[in-house]
Amino acid sequence: MRSAALPNCVCSVLMREIPAFGIEAARWTVVFHRKSKHLFFRLIALGHFKHVSALAWIPELGQWWVYDVGFRRTSLKVLVDGPGAQAIVAAIIKGNATVTIDVKDDLPWMRLGMFCTTAVSHLIGIRCSALRPDALFRHLVANGGVLRDDASRPAPASP
Repeated sequence: MRSAALPNCVCSVLMREIPAFGIEAARWTVVFHRKSKHLFFRLIALGHFKHVSALAWIPELGQWWVYDVGFRRTSLKVLVDGPGAQAIVAAIIKGNATVTIDVKDDLPWMRLGMFCTTAVSHLIGIRCSALRPDALFRHLVANGGVLRDDASRPAPASP
């Protein structure tokens, strides 16, 4: 029986069977932002891209996960699929390059230094020492990532 206090979209998510071990994203879309909200990041990210975040579609839950390492903290937003979530995802992607890549499990046990690039590298399970978004972009594309670019200007070529 559905509770009157919960909207239909929440009830449909709560009623899905979730494995005892939980659900993890199997594929992430890494967003390479051409602009940053903070002057500090605009100044230190000398290349074409100024920030990196990641999106994952979780079909078992009907949710989008948005992972973002910011100046003060890391954010993981969960968006229940629907027009609102689709508008937020479209706004994140608009004008930026994206690379979609499957998660890998062959990492060492620890990573030093957590920046947006190292955090996203750790999130998607790749071996990469990139400190700048442009270097991570090139590494992902060179290692099988699928490039999509929703910008008015072309993305930088991979070396």
